[in-house]
Amino acid sequence: MADISIPWGDEMLTASLPADWTVQQIATPAIPSADDDWPERLADALAQPEGTPSLGKLLAARPNGRIVVVVEDLTRHSPLPIILEAVFREFHHANIPDENIEIFFATGMHPPLTDEEAAGKIGPGLAGKINWRCNPWRDRDAYVNLGSVRAGGATIDLLADRGVVSADLRIIVTSVSPHLQAGFGGGYKMFVPGCAHLETIRRLHLLSVPRRHSRQVGQPARLNRMRRLIDAAGQAVDAAGGKSFGVQYILDADDRLGAVAAGDVTACQRMLAKHCAAGCGVLLDAPADVVIVNAWPRDFDLWQAFKAIANTCWAARENGVIICLARCPGGVNMPTPKFPISPGFVRRVVRLFGANALASLMTRLIPTLSGDAAFFVRLAMQILQRNTILMVSPAIADADQKMPGLPLYADPTDAFADADAMLPKGPKRVVVFPAGGVSYPIPRW
Repeated sequence: MADISIPWGDEMLTASLPADWTVQQIATPAIPSADDDWPERLADALAQPEGTPSLGKLLAARPNGRIVVVVEDLTRHSPLPIILEAVFREFHHANIPDENIEIFFATGMHPPLTDEEAAGKIGPGLAGKINWRCNPWRDRDAYVNLGSVRAGGATIDLLADRGVVSADLRIIVTSVSPHLQAGFGGGYKMFVPGCAHLETIRRLHLLSVPRRHSRQVGQPARLNRMRRLIDAAGQAVDAAGGKSFGVQYILDADDRLGAVAAGDVTACQRMLAKHCAAGCGVLLDAPADVVIVNAWPRDFDLWQAFKAIANTCWAARENGVIICLARCPGGVNMPTPKFPISPGFVRRVVRLFGANALASLMTRLIPTLSGDAAFFVRLAMQILQRNTILMVSPAIADADQKMPGLPLYADPTDAFADADAMLPKGPKRVVVFPAGGVSYPIPRW
């Protein structure tokens, strides 16, 4: 009997597999570890950026300008206080007063941060003296309409946060990692959907769900419609006024900056995406009967955790089982039906009527499903049409939450036993993704 050991918050979770399960591959991302001097390399990047003047020169040219620092929210891990320390050193050298600076959490449609959460994310010093706020995605009056943006044969109406658009200098601070729709995150994705209104976010996500389930994670920008729309929207924000400067990075397994680039937003995102593809795409020789994916480090809530399933489902054979392990300290964090539907019934209906038809029906029957939630439903139905999904999350199971099509377990051993019973008797090939939130398979078959 084999054991697996995966990251689980600040600890490791160990679980035993059934006797006839054979682990054919531990699909671990190969991201180089950061050197201890990574803060110095970050400072060097700010002083010698790609394609723009240094941050110090940009600030010196705007001594009375309004600066917005756009940062990630709780769903992303990073040593943000240390990163912001380097950025704010440049502010102090340029004599930019604190009242001219705002920190904007690019939450998109994610929940706003509390005072305590903001202090933990950016550090209590900054949270106590610098104005900060989250994306007010429901408040239409908080946005400026920048018109229609078209790219890759798709169009969105761009409603972007008024304060972000009107800033003299926008500093984007973000990691670059695999993304199930945009190929890779980072770059202008912090503006759209991060700083956009519900209407823009909803349109962007739904446009990027293909009618036929296909792999988008790891796609280069030239092939990815969502990324092209995001970049066109970012250029529209810059064309409206002010300037944008990116501080972007790839995190290693210890949440330190293994690679960093600053300056031109798109150029740096592209460069880091290439590094990310080399480290996060894992070659697989054969499909697995069982894929065990740990949602870490994108395991804050069920919505984030499900992205790990979408990233890695391509490693499973048709009718294979995908078992997702996710801590989900933030809970479900999305609308759920109030009426009981058994997971087995959902999958039978999906296979009978088709994923897209059932997803459309569900979004009509449940008005609270909109934007990200409607996208989640359509994507989940597409994966369920091909594979069975089992979700292991003690936090959600103990709260007695229900999700259509997703059996919930508090103990991975119970999920393993049910998966074993669902599959034909005999040996099972298993692939394990210890960091499914930031890795994806590259099938060779």
